[in-house]
Amino acid sequence: MGMLDRVVQTGLFWGLMTTIAVGQTPTYSIEAVAVNNIPIPGGPANHVSISHGDVVTAKIFIRDWSPGGEKLRAYQIKMDDASYATGEQGVVQPVDFQMNPEKDPNAFIDESDPQWIHHGHPTIPLTDSASPGYRWLSVLLDPYGGPVSAQDGKKFSCGTVKLTPTPNAKGTFTIALVEDAYTTGLISSDNEQVVPIEYERLSVDLEPTARWRRMLSSDPPDGAVDARNASKSGATGGPWTTVRLVFNADSGSVKADDLAVQDGSPTPPRIQKVSTDGSTLTVLFDRPIQTGVWTTITHKNSSTSTRIGRFPGDVDGDGKADTRDMLTLLDAVNGGHKLPDYRSDIDGNGTLGPGDVLRLLDVITEARARARPSGAARNDNEPSRPKSP
Repeated sequence: MGMLDRVVQTGLFWGLMTTIAVGQTPTYSIEAVAVNNIPIPGGPANHVSISHGDVVTAKIFIRDWSPGGEKLRAYQIKMDDASYATGEQGVVQPVDFQMNPEKDPNAFIDESDPQWIHHGHPTIPLTDSASPGYRWLSVLLDPYGGPVSAQDGKKFSCGTVKLTPTPNAKGTFTIALVEDAYTTGLISSDNEQVVPIEYERLSVDLEPTARWRRMLSSDPPDGAVDARNASKSGATGGPWTTVRLVFNADSGSVKADDLAVQDGSPTPPRIQKVSTDGSTLTVLFDRPIQTGVWTTITHKNSSTSTRIGRFPGDVDGDGKADTRDMLTLLDAVNGGHKLPDYRSDIDGNGTLGPGDVLRLLDVITEARARARPSGAARNDNEPSRPKSP
């Protein structure tokens, strides 16, 4: 039995209840407020069209809960997990469904939201994402200090859940709460159950043509490592100063301010210019990305990002330059696994060959020298560059 069950069954608020008469009917609704963190135009909606890979942020709202002037002491909500599978095939379900994190970032109560029904009141808020039918609950510590609705249709939030379709999802899905007043209900300051309650569902259409702008890929690709260590000023393919971002729709409205650049330092590269060509956005930095760190470019509205790094000699992309990088490079030089130029053209001359092997040997030797304690003797097993005759 979870904490939510114990709160309910010990009678802290749900226990023995009487029924009150109603005027204007209290109503729960589940509505989409954003897709890929892009707000729904015109505000929350009970219908949204998405494509595969999209993430819908849905809020559960309550309105008109005081038909007789009641103060709302507590509420409890449960998702109808059977509604996840109401389309033609597949499901639309919570993100990371049943992963059971200690603090689920995809199902929560935002206590800082001024629109939250119990905002500013001492309360016990709980979210349960361990069971298939997610649950939200809030109980005021002061039984007589609850909010009163003006019965004007104004909505207040009770909980948030992020939903996404499975790859095989198809059709229209009707996402619903469990529609009975005991499971998804309201309790007044007099410990009376407010009934009846109406429930409004969220309709989610899977449409391949739906376009909520988000980053799909980049060039260099996400996770790419620039292993080059050119020492000549005339070397080709210098450190990255440009990244091309590919979106799922036209990128014409994406501006530099819509992007964030971070590399863990207080002075990451700044965006000097952006240019668009259909769904591709080209980002020009004011200087090359820094050596020895990952640089992340994030599209703020969708929270999609790409990460690139500059690690000289790191041919195999494991974060350091060592003999394994030499083996990987030799395999490529001998016609084995093909590597992109930024991972194999170590000397920056535009071709793959012995010069890259010698340059990588220098990089590995230098890295080991830096790691060796001051005054320590060189290990005879360390690779060394052959001396010129």
